[in-house]
Amino acid sequence: MTQPTGTNRIGELTRQLLDRGYEQATRQTLNAIGASVGTGLINQRLAELEAEAARLEAAGQPLRPDNPVLRALLADLDTEMGRIAQRVDAAAADVQRRGIDAAARLTRELAIPGVTDEQLRLIGVQWNVPDPEAVNQLVGYVNSSAWADELAGLPQQVLETVRNQAVRGLVEGWNPLTTARMIRQMAQGVPARQANTLMRTVQLQAYRDAAVIQRVANQDILTEQIRIAALDARTCMACVALHGTRLPIDERINDHHSGRCTSISVVRGRPREVQTGEEWFSQLPEERQRAQMGDSAFELWKGGRIELRDFVQPYTDPVFGEMVREASLKGILGRNMDEE
Repeated sequence: MTQPTGTNRIGELTRQLLDRGYEQATRQTLNAIGASVGTGLINQRLAELEAEAARLEAAGQPLRPDNPVLRALLADLDTEMGRIAQRVDAAAADVQRRGIDAAARLTRELAIPGVTDEQLRLIGVQWNVPDPEAVNQLVGYVNSSAWADELAGLPQQVLETVRNQAVRGLVEGWNPLTTARMIRQMAQGVPARQANTLMRTVQLQAYRDAAVIQRVANQDILTEQIRIAALDARTCMACVALHGTRLPIDERINDHHSGRCTSISVVRGRPREVQTGEEWFSQLPEERQRAQMGDSAFELWKGGRIELRDFVQPYTDPVFGEMVREASLKGILGRNMDEE
């Protein structure tokens, strides 16, 4: 199967400069967040909840949202989520900086691969490096009020999830042990995932913003950029559809939270060809297409009722601005009906 030009090189550079840098910057913070809801006071409260659930089940009573043991867990979760928000905030600036640093090297390496600065100088070409401080000032996610609002909402989302599980257990007739087990899963899993998504997106958006500044600083030798997706089983259909799109050099590559898309620049006099995402997807085995797209969407796409570009849904995030995500099949069909 034909692979997009430079995919292996882009993947390796991304792993070196983005993935590994992110892991180094966040490992300690994410480990602390994971441990905070799996050990200590929260773990004690969860154990108390399981004991209370066992007592209620033996007595033939449900676990209600106003149960004092559950309320104690929620109160301590509220405090712990506040600490998690502080940890995320403290780590975010370093995560953002690593994204900016990666943009400086990745943009240069992907635009003119295999050519040193000295070799460029000999042919009268110079890769301009913008002022790092100017880049830092322009990428201000972690200093924005929207960022503060996002962190303030982190604990509330977790608390609502726990409360909803208690109500759901009552409505659906779960025994108290089942409800307690679901609450434990939510209490242990949600905060770390949310923190990871938030910090990962900070790094990636900072990288993309900084890459724009790098490209604009070299607009005398660059003509355009080509959007590149990871193109694997985890790539959403919106990113598949947008892979290979040609864009102006001053346009940011908008992606979804934790999205892995980047771009390669086209140098004047050095044309570059990239297989489109639609071409790549059309060559996959049918079972892989069905698994990646979903059964219902696959049948509609195969029958010509929807196209890959229909999966692209732009939206505005309060922290990160313009982004793109995969549209739901319901949304696609509704949008297509409105256009008819």
